[in-house]
Amino acid sequence: MGFLVSKTYTVSEDGYGCLSGLIPALELMALYVAAAMHDYDHPGRTNAFLVATSAPQAVLYNDRSVLENHHAASAWNLFMSRPEYNFLVNLNHGEFKRFRFLVIEAILATDLKKHFDFLAEFNAKVGDDPSTGIDWSNENDRLLVCQMCIKLADINGPLKCKDLHLQWTEGIVNEFYEQVCELSPMGTLTLFVFP
Repeated sequence: MGFLVSKTYTVSEDGYGCLSGLIPALELMALYVAAAMHDYDHPGRTNAFLVATSAPQAVLYNDRSVLENHHAASAWNLFMSRPEYNFLVNLNHGEFKRFRFLVIEAILATDLKKHFDFLAEFNAKVGDDPSTGIDWSNENDRLLVCQMCIKLADINGPLKCKDLHLQWTEGIVNEFYEQVCELSPMGTLTLFVFP
């Protein structure tokens, strides 16, 4: 049994959700924005496929978290493209930089290649040792919780209602099949499912 919840936590009547009493509003809003941006302009191919085919995105991002970097950069470019999109106009420079950092870190956390690293770090924090746990006053601990939240939301397909889950599964299977068909002329039949 982990120690994720603070012993001093009380549910806020006016807050939104259980994290509102533990995570500052700026950080919580960054998590929501990251969730909206995290798959923006997805090309329907995996990181491994983009790297194997030397796709422009892979070259641009040096074969590292290609899709996640692309989603973050493309979404921020859209956000900054027109003044009417900027709902952060009232943030001061420091708040804006912190917000942007948090959004990008959350999006980059969705790279499945880093999944087990995040899981190990999180489990070490919330393990059975009573001296460990999430220190809600620590920015890094709160960031880790936000990263885990977006990761859980990103891979939650099997928890959707059956019809929606099957629809998403069919889409992913078709995506993988198309990738294999595209790579076949190159003399390889490797299926790029996992990083």
